[in-house]
Amino acid sequence: MPAPKDPIKRAEWIKKLSDNQRGKPKSEEQRRKMSEVHRGKPKSEETRRKISEAHTGIPLSVEHRRRMSESRLGKKLSVEH
Repeated sequence: MPAPKDPIKRAEWIKKLSDNQRGKPKSEEQRRKMSEVHRGKPKSEETRRKISEAHTGIPLSVEHRRRMSESRLGKKLSVEH
């Protein structure tokens, strides 16, 4: 059955599907497929280099810097660092 077009009915339909699957054990194959989809397609070294170069020099927003700072609070560096 295709998803309903009406946004309210669609949200209810999605919640119903989610509730129906909650708690059911997944096979190893299903878990592997979900893991692959979650990770995404691996990027080549060239692509990684191009992305890195594209982001180099872009200033971070104040909000982004604040969040990064908060995420590091309480973490201790290892001996190597």
